[in-house]
Amino acid sequence: MSNEDENIKNLEDEKKTEEMVVDLNQISEKIQHENEILKDHLEKEKQNTNDYIEKWKRALADYENLSKRSTLDISNKVTNEVNKIILNFLTVYEDLIRAKNSLVDDQKSIDGLDGIIKNMSSIFNEYNIQSIDTVGQIFNPNLHEAVSIVEDENLDDDIITGEVAKGYISGDTVIKPSKVIVSKKSIKNE
Repeated sequence: MSNEDENIKNLEDEKKTEEMVVDLNQISEKIQHENEILKDHLEKEKQNTNDYIEKWKRALADYENLSKRSTLDISNKVTNEVNKIILNFLTVYEDLIRAKNSLVDDQKSIDGLDGIIKNMSSIFNEYNIQSIDTVGQIFNPNLHEAVSIVEDENLDDDIITGEVAKGYISGDTVIKPSKVIVSKKSIKNE
């Protein structure tokens, strides 16, 4: 092969190499472009996934709150209904105590009534039904209902001096407020 043929072959090889370099650059640019597109898609999908996760977390929190609120509502309704029933039993209980006191005054046997009253008292204790303390206590409008005011210079204002009707409490809930007489140092006449 002659020098000239060799030069031509070298030129052809250089041209092929240049074409290959150009082709490789184009392929590299295309790959970089497609890589950028894929990165954008990946970022969008990550954002969508994060959005869905946040929505799921909010939905889960809402569900848990609803569940707690429903449980609390049901518990409160049951407690209110039980307290209504207990209030009816308390009325009967107080009637039995009045009947017992009347029979004692008439000097009649109260053995049967004592048993019933003890049974009812143990039921009230079992369900944590307590009578509200009154006489000598400071008037509390959440526990007591003032039905009368008595002027007494020897006592501070709002001291309970008497109980007209017993009140009862179940846990923190007042089933029946105590009806009481409250002291005032001086009652102003208008």
